[in-house]
Amino acid sequence: MPDFYAIDQKKKTFEYKCVCCNEFQRGTPAYGYDMPIFYFDVPEDEREARIYLDADTCAIDNKLFFVKGILDIPIHGASEPLTWGVWVSQSVEEFHLYRETMGTDRIGQISFGWLAITMPGYNDLDERGNTVQLKCDVKGQAAGQRPVIQVQECDHPLYRDQYDGISWDRAVELVQLMPH
Repeated sequence: MPDFYAIDQKKKTFEYKCVCCNEFQRGTPAYGYDMPIFYFDVPEDEREARIYLDADTCAIDNKLFFVKGILDIPIHGASEPLTWGVWVSQSVEEFHLYRETMGTDRIGQISFGWLAITMPGYNDLDERGNTVQLKCDVKGQAAGQRPVIQVQECDHPLYRDQYDGISWDRAVELVQLMPH
């Protein structure tokens, strides 16, 4: 376990030293990805010309479109879930609608997407050796909030963990797998 994580088993609370601010924090850490995995398929010297990327949206070659949302995994006995900021693909129409309505209430709006990141502890590979992409629902939230990402029913550990929750030990295992 990294030196900066102290875990209170009785209270089911994480205590850790934040790598950004160097201060001790209490609560379940949240992890986010700065870009979808497909960003890295574009050669570094071509990215500026071929990729649009901000904190919430990404377009690659005006052919692949992504939005960032929140995927929660409940932890049994803990008051906070393990939260991941993940990227999900979107159709061109859904992408433009999302960008046009950012900052407005999107409750009740649902779109389809494919999970577009790799998550330590969940990186299953298909027969070609590629990370399995999972079908997801992208559920709009109140103004100013990122959409909620829910994995659609399938036989994958991430789906089961998101819907059934995980043990404290599994939460600790996942936190330890995350880059710090």
